[in-house]
Amino acid sequence: MPNRIPDFTLPFQHWPLKLLALIIAITLWYGIVAEDQVDMIMTVPLEMRNLPANMVIANQFKKELDVSVRGPKRLLQEMQQQNISRPVDLSNALPGAVVVQNTPESIPFPRGVIVQRVQPANVTLMVDQLLEKSIPLVATTSGDPARGFSLEGVRLKPEHITVNGPRSLISKVQSINTIAIDVDGLTQTSTVQVPLVLSEPLQRLIGETVVEAEILIKEPMTRRTVHYIPINLKQADKGNQASPAMVSVEAEIPAKVTRETPELNMLFRASVSGAEADENGDAPIRVEAIHLPNHSPINILSVRPEKARLSPDT
Repeated sequence: MPNRIPDFTLPFQHWPLKLLALIIAITLWYGIVAEDQVDMIMTVPLEMRNLPANMVIANQFKKELDVSVRGPKRLLQEMQQQNISRPVDLSNALPGAVVVQNTPESIPFPRGVIVQRVQPANVTLMVDQLLEKSIPLVATTSGDPARGFSLEGVRLKPEHITVNGPRSLISKVQSINTIAIDVDGLTQTSTVQVPLVLSEPLQRLIGETVVEAEILIKEPMTRRTVHYIPINLKQADKGNQASPAMVSVEAEIPAKVTRETPELNMLFRASVSGAEADENGDAPIRVEAIHLPNHSPINILSVRPEKARLSPDT
């Protein structure tokens, strides 16, 4: 079978049409590719990784980067759904300034995306040791109670607050004040909610904080001697009696209570216990004042007599 000789003229046949087709293909390809390339500015968050547990970033810094990129429109649209971030490895961080350089290579963009600019190019982090401290709270007041009344104090709840933060900040804080609590014209003890006065760095750490403040108001008191307070027997043998059967006390009583109470001995409870009696039958007399809502507590100064003798009922 004779060998067929290749026809080298075939590629050049109808060459005008083939050249036109090539030009059209190149033009279409270039137009499609050029049209698909777009510019976009993306916001990329900084992602802190591997920060030691005993360290903290003490300063405020820009947590997001503005990145100008160029690439295929479809790819850029898909990339916006991928939560791309700029990772920052802090595993070897020591207390002090750490400068993070944001280069195009530091952001893991997919192939085909060109990073044109990153702003800011550098971010400075102030790394500090983490400190936990219990800080006492101090109440401050303004104004004066009503005439004749006095401010005994303000009881805060809690009395301390525990704060975790940078050593350079927390170590300098010795106490935290409340805002001024208005006690002007008060006539009785009351409880209010009061905010703390916080510096801007502390407020960023613990946020707006409110504590409970009990404002202790002491009303005008009068000193009185009260007689004929009956003694109640406790844990005594059946038929025993106390001698004397009544006791007197000297006490400071709210002035308003003395004016409104017809029998002041109703304000006290006296008792003796057989379990406390000695071999002679003498037992101490215990006297308590009743609780008076919305009034200062009664202050017992002395009891007369101080002991009673328990004896069989004759």
